[in-house]
Order: sequence, then C-alpha cells, then structure tokens
Amino acid sequence: MAELETQPEPKQKTIGAGQAYLLVAVPAPLGSEVLSSTIEKLSQAASRLSLSCPLLLAVPGEKALEEPVAMEAASHTNLPLRYVTYTQPATDAATPWLANAATQRNIFSLAGKIGARACTVLGTNGGSNCEFLTPEKLTLLMGPGVEGGFDLVMPLYAMQAFDDLLNKSILYPLSRALYGHRVRYPLANEFQASSKLLQKFPANLEKDSARQQGRLLWLATTAVNQNLKICQVQLGARRPQGHEGIELSDALAQLAGPLFTDMEDNAAFWQRVRGSHDVPTFGNAEVASGATDTVDVRRMIEAFELGARNLREIWSLVLPPVTLMEVKKLSRLTPDTFHMPDALWARIIYDFALAHRLRNIHRAHLFGALTPLYLGWVASYAVEVNAAGIAMAEERVEQLARAYEAEKPYLLSRWRWPDRFHP
Repeated sequence: MAELETQPEPKQKTIGAGQAYLLVAVPAPLGSEVLSSTIEKLSQAASRLSLSCPLLLAVPGEKALEEPVAMEAASHTNLPLRYVTYTQPATDAATPWLANAATQRNIFSLAGKIGARACTVLGTNGGSNCEFLTPEKLTLLMGPGVEGGFDLVMPLYAMQAFDDLLNKSILYPLSRALYGHRVRYPLANEFQASSKLLQKFPANLEKDSARQQGRLLWLATTAVNQNLKICQVQLGARRPQGHEGIELSDALAQLAGPLFTDMEDNAAFWQRVRGSHDVPTFGNAEVASGATDTVDVRRMIEAFELGARNLREIWSLVLPPVTLMEVKKLSRLTPDTFHMPDALWARIIYDFALAHRLRNIHRAHLFGALTPLYLGWVASYAVEVNAAGIAMAEERVEQLARAYEAEKPYLLSRWRWPDRFHP
C-alpha cells in the first residue's frame, strides 16, 4: 500500500449522540407505490440497526416543507415516520447530472436546517432508483454511519464491462490519483453523509446558483480534504441510467469539466498526496448478471482517425509534441491491433485538465476535441475486453488507475510549470 501524505484521522462519534433525525431522501412523491415500498424496506432495515434517533423522510414536492409532518401512509409498518419535502429543479434532459447536483444541494440545505444527524440519499432523479435497494442493502448503506461513525458511505455496484465507461476511464482513476482514496463511484446517487460532512458545504446552497452553476458535488473530495472517515458498501447490480440523446462531448463537459474545476479548487491539497489506498468496504461483492456482447470498435476508431486528421492544430494547443506523435502512430493501427497505452491516456487527461485551467481554448471546444480521443480509449478498452473476456474488465480498470497514479508526477510538473513541454 502506498503511503498517503495526510494527517491522522480523529476519532468520530456515532450517529445518535442526541435527539435529532436521521434524514432519508427518497426520490418518490407522497402517495406513490415506490415510496410505499421503500418505507416497508426502511422499516425492516431500521429494525436491524441500533438507531438512537428517529428516521425522517425527505420526499420531492412543489414547495420545500421544513417542519416534519406525520406520515399516515406509514401506519402499516412498525416504523413511525414523519416527512419533509425538498424541491427539484426543472427537468432538463440535456443536463441530467447538473440537475442531480442541484437536487442534492436542496436536500443538504434541508438537512442543515432541520439539524439532521446524517442524511441518506436513495437517489435524486426518479423513484425507479429505489427498486434495487433491498432491506439488506439499505441496512448496509445506513449501518456504517449509524454504528461505525463513518462520515461518508459510498456504494459499490456490480456493473457490466461496458457500463459506466466515463467513470471507469476518467472520473474514478483521476479522483483516485488526485486524492488518494479508492472511491469507485465518486458521483453515485446513493450515499450517506454525516452532519459533520454536510456542514462543510455552504449554508445556502440552493440560493448560491451563480457560483454553483455547472458544478457537481464531489462528496469524497470534500471528505478527504476535511480528513473525515469514508467507506464503501456493496450494493450489487444497478441498472445504469440511460442518457439517450445527449452528445458525448456534452457528457464529457458535464462530468469531466466539473472534476477539472474541482482540481483547480483543491490544487494545494492534491499536490501533497502520493499514492492511494483502499477505503473500508462492507458487504459481499456481486457479479453483474447477464451476458455482455462484444463491441464493434470500427466506428469509434474511424472517429479517432478523423480527429487525428482534422484536429491536430487544436490538439497542439493542449498536448505536448511527444503525445501528438504517439497519437499519430495510433491512428495508423488496424482495428484488431488498436491499443492506447494507459500511461498515454492518463497524460492526455492531465493535459486536458491543465488546458481547462489555462483556458487555452474555449471550454466547449475543449471537450469537443477530447471526444475522439475518448472514443480511441473506449475502442482500445473494447479490443482488449473482446479478446481476453469480460472477466478481465475490472482488472483493466485497476491497471488504468495505477497508470494515473504513476503519471501523477507528469501532472505535477505541467501544473506547476505549464509552459514546459516534455518531448
């Protein structure tokens, strides 16, 4: 295990050292079948935990309701419940991740106003998110904070080899290399946060729209920076969220862009971090069910080759000459032999993060320029998975994350001396 240059963690108190609510945000309105089903499962989960504070449900509503109201619909369970409501932003299919972040800010603000001891979020963009959460999984999600004093509980999912590729290629390995904690899904919709973590966010999040516009909530980043306790729990298979109709360049801008901004905000911290380590993990790992078909990489490689022909001038504003040369060599490979080295991909992402900071080109154009390179990485990953079998997909992600860590000195050098290229 690599050494992590941070301060020792202080001892934490468990939830319930006082009479306050454990807030549970359920993305299902009052009267819905999903809410009723979730209440039943919460009742079973609560009976297995040593709760010394009552549960309070937070459900979406047209107006925010901050005073707890008794929930008559819960009378058929053995769990007396009250509820409050939070507001959701207007649905925008083109910016789903930003809408999720805005909803989470509203939930956090509500948790702060009612003085919640902790907040468990079961999703933000539709009641269907709750369907896979069994009583056992809800117990896993709430248990480490309730009984173990953890400030942030994040999920581990059983995903198919070709699901969640933006997380596998950029979000997870980059955040791991930066902050040293191996939190596999840094933008998960299901998590639990303690009051200590919630207090690290601005008090008026929902009113601070100008500063927060285009930003996501990187919970693990905040927890690491504040030296709080993090763990993960195995939640098993989860149906990936569909985002049909969103351009790939827009998805990159909405996901990688905020992470690049987070890098700028926390540069003084992550430049001191070396290596990474596992965080405590609870529950039994599961394997995604169902067969995964192989992927035809020809169109992705054609898009990569087209970018290599037409975007060289733009890429030269972002990538150093040695990287441009390696990319040019890749564009000459056949589909069967196409391979993008992990170290090359890590340096490309580091270079784009630096260009995002320096604004070498307009940020909208920046992610358009990254798109064919990303398709090149996906094609390379698919060629390897197709050839070696689906079972090795997880190992490929681990190898990539280690490459990000190995190339971090390159990032540090470029970040501190951005005009220095490495031919």
